[in-house]
Amino acid sequence: MSATRTRPRVVIDQRIAERRAEVRQQRRRRRLRRTLVVLGLAALVAGFVAIERSALVGLEEVEVHGTQRLDPAEVETAADLELGTSTLRLGLDDAADRVTALPLVQQAQARRLDPLTVAITVEERQPAVAVTADGVRLAVDREGVVLFEGAPDGLTAIAASGPPPEVGDTVDDHPALANAHEAWRSLSGPLRAQVDRYVAEGPDELRLELTSGIDVRFGRADRVDEKVRALGAVLADIGDAPVRTVDVRAPATPVVVGADEQP
Repeated sequence: MSATRTRPRVVIDQRIAERRAEVRQQRRRRRLRRTLVVLGLAALVAGFVAIERSALVGLEEVEVHGTQRLDPAEVETAADLELGTSTLRLGLDDAADRVTALPLVQQAQARRLDPLTVAITVEERQPAVAVTADGVRLAVDREGVVLFEGAPDGLTAIAASGPPPEVGDTVDDHPALANAHEAWRSLSGPLRAQVDRYVAEGPDELRLELTSGIDVRFGRADRVDEKVRALGAVLADIGDAPVRTVDVRAPATPVVVGADEQP
């Protein structure tokens, strides 16, 4: 009788022991997996560090593409990428920003061609107007950035009073020039084609010298559409009549001065 009563307890104890053994085995397997993962990651990191510090990825060459007026050496200097530095840790975005800071550069991109080579591609700003101030002739682009001295022929001419701006400046730093530049940007194509020169005498005083010899008092580069319409109407009305000056500073009441009249 007593043996029969103790048999279920023996079976239960055996199952509990087996379950505990299984749990211990699972724990050992999980620890082993974690250990293997950690060792694998450590090996990867060590391998990456070894490669990153090796000559296999040391920068050997910087290629420059897209330059026209810029000297490629100037682009390399601005990028400031030291040869021998691992290409895996080069700050290429920062290098592109440094190149973009050059006055002639509209935008720049730096990228790895291979583990040893970086390519810098630039898009240069294009001269649009020629500014003359105090005897200095400067090329300025459509956004108003002063690009270089010695503007090429064939550009729209702006004559500005006062000292000339520095290369790398923008016209915003020079109110009279900024007003003339804004007027040039705002004029319609047909009228723009008739302007021989913009004369920036002050922030509020702009004259347009037309190819016909007429002098237009334009004033500030505001209400441009109204002034253009007023000037167009006046020019159409006077035909071939000799005119010295047309004043459209108040576009609702333009003033016309004949060639034989006193201004």
